[in-house]
Amino acid sequence: DNAWNAQSEASLGLKRGWLQLLDSAVSSPEFSKVVWEAWDGVGWAKQPLCTCAAVDPARLPPPKSIELSGPSVTGNAGACLGTYRLAAERVNGRPAFQKVDREDRWLAWNGDNAWNAQSEASLGLKRGWLQLLDSAVSSPEFSKVVWEAWDGVGWAKQPLCTCAAVDPARLPPPKSIELSGPSVTGNAGACLGTYRLAAERVNGRPAFQKVDREDRWLAWNGDNAWNAQ
Repeated sequence: DNAWNAQSEASLGLKRGWLQLLDSAVSSPEFSKVVWEAWDGVGWAKQPLCTCAAVDPARLPPPKSIELSGPSVTGNAGACLGTYRLAAERVNGRPAFQKVDREDRWLAWNGDNAWNAQSEASLGLKRGWLQLLDSAVSSPEFSKVVWEAWDGVGWAKQPLCTCAAVDPARLPPPKSIELSGPSVTGNAGACLGTYRLAAERVNGRPAFQKVDREDRWLAWNGDNAWNAQ
């Protein structure tokens, strides 16, 4: 209607929020010269020092999942194509990604000059089957540099090879998860701990069984919630 709003997900797209920019003319809020306003509980207060500006995407946190694709990549390099999950640990100070269908394959920064798709044995070293010679990017999906594949003799340019962030919903469920919470006590507290992915799905979604007490589960209830039960 009349404003850009900073708002909760529950209010997404509605005429409510905690910040508003009354400018219907701009296609994106960073283009506006109108003064932002903040809701103070009674009314909208002008915020002349509030700004909205585009920033370097390298400042963004790494995506939870990325996909390497390239129709012309074959052999060991081709086997590195596919979907990768962001790992908990960083390698050489930068994000690292583990292949979801083959956990001994990684995409990581080699500490010097390139991102490499490589084996776990070579993790973080200057070796692998695919390389991206771009030391400037904080995560490989930001790069415009052409990927290269090792063909057994040298590095061959792969102009059709791409690396892009993908929807984490496409990832398979993890093999284990942990529920933690220092203030949770009683029966609920007894549900805290590590769970293993079960072979069977419950109500069409993954289910997890507690590793130290097999009569405790974390599963979708088929309606509105995940329950530790």
